[in-house]
Amino acid sequence: PQSISSTKLNKMRSFVVLFIFSLFVSLSHAIELDFCVGDPSLPRGPAGYSCKDPSKVTLDDFIYTGFRVGRPTTNTFKNNVNLAFSDAYPALNGLGISMARLDFGVGGAIPIHTHRTSEVLILVKGSIIAGFIDTNNTAYYKTLQVGDVMIFPEGMLHFQVNVGDTPAL
Repeated sequence: PQSISSTKLNKMRSFVVLFIFSLFVSLSHAIELDFCVGDPSLPRGPAGYSCKDPSKVTLDDFIYTGFRVGRPTTNTFKNNVNLAFSDAYPALNGLGISMARLDFGVGGAIPIHTHRTSEVLILVKGSIIAGFIDTNNTAYYKTLQVGDVMIFPEGMLHFQVNVGDTPAL
């Protein structure tokens, strides 16, 4: 058996220490840059709010409770759209996404509209027809059931209509 000289052993130990130190430094730096919780008290720019001081970030910045309760669906379209943007949900800051709770009364609809971003719809309750129209005027639509997920690509005209006998969410 061949033995490792003490010089080589010291070099290997130094390399291991340097590697571990580098790993910790890179991980600590990554943790600082993993998110930018918005601070609505600071100026808002094109990419969102300025970042909150990391020492003031709390778990509550990452939790939004505004979707717990449904809202009345008594308007003309028998719907209620409850939006969550970064001013109410600071963890969304700079991510380029928003969230919404869509409550549909029986026969309720979200009329045809578009967004600058893609949309993901998850049906939690009821039965709806959802669809979008592409740039070639091809309509893609389907009746969705509880648990179904549909994506509306960025910029596509899209809609949702409650076709069930009960409210939908």
